[in-house]
Amino acid sequence: MATSWNITLNDTSPVFTYYPYYDGFGTGNGWQIWYSETGYNTAFANPGVGISAHITSLPGANVTLSFYGTGIELHGTANCTFDVTVDGIFSPSLSSSSDVLYSSQTLSEGTHSFTLTAHPTSGQQLAFENAVIYIEQAIPQMASYSNTNTTFLDYTGNWSVSTDTHVPGSFFHFTETTGSSVSTTFGGSSAVVLQGIVNWGNWQYTVSLNGTQSVLNASSFWFIPDTTLFYEGGLDPTQNYVLNIADTSEDGNKLAINSVKLYQPQPTTLSSSSKPSNTGEIAGAIVGVVVLLAFVVGFLFWRRSRRLKTVILRRDSNLLANEILPRARATQFPALATPYTISSATANIRPEKFPLVPIGRSIGVNDSLRERVLARGPGSVTSSSGPYSEASNNTGGSLSSSARSRQRPLPTPPVSVSSPALSAEEVYHSPRPSRLVSPGQIPDSEVDRILEIIASRIDVPERNPSSPPPQYRS
Repeated sequence: MATSWNITLNDTSPVFTYYPYYDGFGTGNGWQIWYSETGYNTAFANPGVGISAHITSLPGANVTLSFYGTGIELHGTANCTFDVTVDGIFSPSLSSSSDVLYSSQTLSEGTHSFTLTAHPTSGQQLAFENAVIYIEQAIPQMASYSNTNTTFLDYTGNWSVSTDTHVPGSFFHFTETTGSSVSTTFGGSSAVVLQGIVNWGNWQYTVSLNGTQSVLNASSFWFIPDTTLFYEGGLDPTQNYVLNIADTSEDGNKLAINSVKLYQPQPTTLSSSSKPSNTGEIAGAIVGVVVLLAFVVGFLFWRRSRRLKTVILRRDSNLLANEILPRARATQFPALATPYTISSATANIRPEKFPLVPIGRSIGVNDSLRERVLARGPGSVTSSSGPYSEASNNTGGSLSSSARSRQRPLPTPPVSVSSPALSAEEVYHSPRPSRLVSPGQIPDSEVDRILEIIASRIDVPERNPSSPPPQYRS
């Protein structure tokens, strides 16, 4: 259900029209004002104490009000039946056992009117206390302007300032001169209320709002220090209004005002879908930061991968150069620190970072060549690289292991013994020899070199990409 607010109009307000009259003597004759503490009036201009009510025992006595809103609730008590007419819709023979005589909360937003008519019989009566007007709108903020605020109120004619302890704020402005008036211009409001005094000796006055005039009566046998002299709802907050109050009674009859109240809509906060909120800016900034971080992380990952690929490429290229070319050397990484010798007895010993993995059966070379290879295995090398300084015996594999049936192919021999040493880049881009040289044409010095390479490649462990390859001595 939508938010709504309400305004209560007390029975003493001149905005109500009472029939046959507003206030008199004897409830059987019409309406008479009564207070819960003071009771009925016994002298003119006495101040009432307690809750007020208009009471009648006259059949057909009624009270009427025009109002702007979406609902109406009439408060009072009755031991008789009564009728209520709202916008011409007649609800007859109603009764109530509570202090709510009638309620309707389903009116369309706009100007409406009601009439409450009493039907008492002998000894019965109806008491009307107030009307609560509901408006289905956001709760407004109320701005109150005292009668002494001459910046907001412009007095014309003969006005005086007086005090009374019963009046809110004590001060009030009054005039006894016909034609004296007070006016103000305002905007940004949805409703306006004029508060003032109803009293014995006060009389007629007019209220004009943008040219629409209402004639009202502020006369009573009671001194009512503060009540609603005028109320108008349904104003357009985007429009400016001119409010003018004038004394139209004969000279000597008073008009007294206390304050003007404006009901102004609360400052609206635009929804997130209709305003460029900080949330959107923050979200955009977060997305930008995330994208930037993703770009940076991606760049670093790409750079690391590229460097890793470059390292692997250089390692493989240098390894290929060492295997294929007689005098190619791998110089990118320091050598392993622990000296060791491959022999038939120590073939299983490898640095800890390079575990021995059986790769196949005998390589198929004759015994004399094999003995020469084992005797000339990789020689002593040194390194300042700490992580590679220890050797360990990790497996029981051997050069002649037959755990697998596949035979590792030998590298392609060089074209001739006089081939110059190539760099890794030249090896990577150079075409391989298209013609194999007969083994009978290879000199003995190169045979030893080839056998040394073969021996060093048997049972090669799986390498860590970040580990340096072994080097071979000349």
